Amino acid sequence: MIMAKVMTIPPHVRRLAQVLRRLTPKEMSQLVQLVPELERARSPEVLEEEREAMAYFRRAALELTGGKLPSRQDEFIEGLTYEAYFALPEGEQDALWERIFAERETGPHDLEEHNARPGARVAAG
Repeated sequence: MIMAKVMTIPPHVRRLAQVLRRLTPKEMSQLVQLVPELERARSPEVLEEEREAMAYFRRAALELTGGKLPSRQDEFIEGLTYEAYFALPEGEQDALWERIFAERETGPHDLEEHNARPGARVAAG
């Protein structure tokens, strides 16, 4: 016999759910503005995936640094420290990654080098 996992939901959570069901979409949007944690609420499956991803990247970082965890003042990306990066609003973090990935596709790092003759005048840029 297989027993179903029983999840006990506290009475105060049930009462709150009843109140939330009565909110209009506009009111729900206002609530999310006041309590942004609601927007980030995830299902247990998503939380587990995020936990596994964080563990994977933590292991990868430890391998890259020889077992030393970075400090908040260490450089993270594009000259920003970890602390400065995580202080950015989410939109700016997203824009930074978009720019980095766009540069990877088209970017200045893929320029072909050519040997110039001695004494050649090269335009600065």
